[in-house]
Amino acid sequence: MLRQTPWTIKKRGDACRRKGQAMELVLERISKKVGAQTWLYNMDIALHSNAVTVLLGATQAGKTSLMRIMAGLDVPSSGRVRVDGQDVTGMPVRQRNVAMVYQQFINYPSLTVADNIASPLKLRGEKDMQLRVREPAERLHIEMFLDRLPAERPGRQQQ
Repeated sequence: MLRQTPWTIKKRGDACRRKGQAMELVLERISKKVGAQTWLYNMDIALHSNAVTVLLGATQAGKTSLMRIMAGLDVPSSGRVRVDGQDVTGMPVRQRNVAMVYQQFINYPSLTVADNIASPLKLRGEKDMQLRVREPAERLHIEMFLDRLPAERPGRQQQ
């Protein structure tokens, strides 16, 4: 998971970053326990700005738990999530400006690839959506698929 947009979070959760400025997502001493089971052991992670980060691991290794904590869908048992130095551990999901891609296909089959990418931007009322969709698509070398429907791509490319 990595937030690839050039925005950050203000104290009230409003987008304020200008294009080209760096972003930092840091997890400090993150752990997650559910009942007596430890799902994530203490870890520190710093994600680099303007990079595509891939989280790989065996089944049940904690990848989804970690991404849910980054996105704000779950709260860690201990530790902090920081965006540009600001503690966002308890911040509501809609104010974090962070996204994740699930392993299973979760897209709108009636929308083009570009419209699927733009859907969270539309919900937030963002401007310059065409540019905001095209830039990461070019970095991921998928710009040639933006006008296609997800079903027109092989399964591994639908994500």
